[in-house]
Amino acid sequence: MQVAQYVTEQLRMWGVKHIYGVAGDAILPWLDVIGKQKDIRYIACRHESAAAMMAAAEAKWTGKPAVCTATSGPGTLNLLNGLADAYADHAPVLAITGQVETHKLGGPYKQYVPQEDLLRPLCLYSTTVAHPDAIGNVLHRAYVTAGSQKGVAHLAICKDIFSRTTVWPLVETLPRLRTGVGVDRGEVEHAAELLLQAKKPVILMGTGSRESANLCLQMAEKIGAALLLTLGAKGTVDEAYPLVLGGLGEGGSRAGLEALAQADLLVALGASWFPRSFIPAGLPVVQVDHNPITVHAHPRLFPVTAELGDVLPLWLRRLEGKSPDSGWIQQVKRWHASFWQETEQLVDQGTDELIKPETLMHALSQVVDDNAIIALDTGEHSIWFNRAFRGTAQFPIFSGKWRTMGYGLPAAIAAKLNNPDRQVVAIVGDGGLQMTAGELMTAAAHNLSFPLIVVNNKTLGLEEWKMVQTGLAPFGTRLENPDFVKWAEACGIEGRRVSAVHELLPALKEAMKSQNMILLDIQCTLPTLTERKREIPFQAQATNVYNERKV
Repeated sequence: MQVAQYVTEQLRMWGVKHIYGVAGDAILPWLDVIGKQKDIRYIACRHESAAAMMAAAEAKWTGKPAVCTATSGPGTLNLLNGLADAYADHAPVLAITGQVETHKLGGPYKQYVPQEDLLRPLCLYSTTVAHPDAIGNVLHRAYVTAGSQKGVAHLAICKDIFSRTTVWPLVETLPRLRTGVGVDRGEVEHAAELLLQAKKPVILMGTGSRESANLCLQMAEKIGAALLLTLGAKGTVDEAYPLVLGGLGEGGSRAGLEALAQADLLVALGASWFPRSFIPAGLPVVQVDHNPITVHAHPRLFPVTAELGDVLPLWLRRLEGKSPDSGWIQQVKRWHASFWQETEQLVDQGTDELIKPETLMHALSQVVDDNAIIALDTGEHSIWFNRAFRGTAQFPIFSGKWRTMGYGLPAAIAAKLNNPDRQVVAIVGDGGLQMTAGELMTAAAHNLSFPLIVVNNKTLGLEEWKMVQTGLAPFGTRLENPDFVKWAEACGIEGRRVSAVHELLPALKEAMKSQNMILLDIQCTLPTLTERKREIPFQAQATNVYNERKV
């Protein structure tokens, strides 16, 4: 069969449901084949960067390799931003790009660039296919590499190769893409001793704790630990639970910092994010992670390199005789109450006032489905989401380590395509939306329905806040925005402007119930963040690496 047919059929056999891309000369023979079959849905995006973001978002949700495509030259180059997000967040993505014809490789031809050199910093594997009988071996290697090592793999296929015949057979069975890491009983036992001795423990749950959330909660109850949730762990535990103290970092709570100031042990479970300036330097840390690369270089950190789901049952059996410190438990519950009171104070506004972003996030948590998928763009609103949104069992998708603007709308599109019967909500800033606004038409073209909430304060809020915090005069951060409602309507999408607090809850409730896509243009205040790390003594005297609690 032709290489274009082979690639399509092989991806179908491996379970690929979507290919996100933008048409271009070097992939036209492949698009012709894709268009003649119905098993894989091709999502025609408006920009290649958004196509790669959609693939990254799908991969984060499913844990399986997702596929994006682009033509040679500028098409491939435009993929880089979305692929960088997948690279930074360890999301399995396979990028298949077109390349110039084989006889043009290395020459001064239009749209030629050595793609392997271009993508090398972001890829676990990258190669160029210049012979039809190479396709089977390299496609298998690329897919398995992306899936097993959780990152980006890339194939550049020369345009003429797509139409040539390959004799390589289709391969239906893949190796197991995820293999467990064996438990070292010595590590587990040593860490258990630290847990037994701790009287004032704090647990930091990360994205990797989702599958073991119930076991994490059991352990917290057994040792009497305060619970902190990273943004990726939001929704793993209902934040009404009395041991939860919110998040950590700028998106965290004052109660969480106060708990860390008094803690005698921090236990990081599935959390690769470790903000040193928010953690007392002398605080002992136990970290459980299956990937040694994400274990932090910290002088008082004891690592347990294993699957969290394997370690927690062993710890629970080992800790059967431990009783939590009653005084610490009562203090944690008081901090929990103050954590909720802090939010209520933040969102205390007059009914006719312009909406603060924290008020928006808190109101959203009152009306959104418990199991909703929330696609977050990057900006000040994402920090307020972490602080003020009271999670129950929602699942946030966001650009974690790469932190690219423009991510929210493409991520929501991918989430809805993969979960058509589940509520999806997109939260974007006015700056981020304008970076990928063309994807409104992608959503409309595929008849997707979800609320798109635009935090419209006419500024790049996080950048403006950072400039003010560092004593700089804000410059280059204010925005001249279009009429987002008219923009939505021009794309065949319903739009509504919300200008005051009393309009907010009714508009959100209506949007959550709507069977159509709707854009809510929320008129918000200028940045309202306060800097967390100046709020308690051990942070006020912090240096770049360590603070007053000396090692």
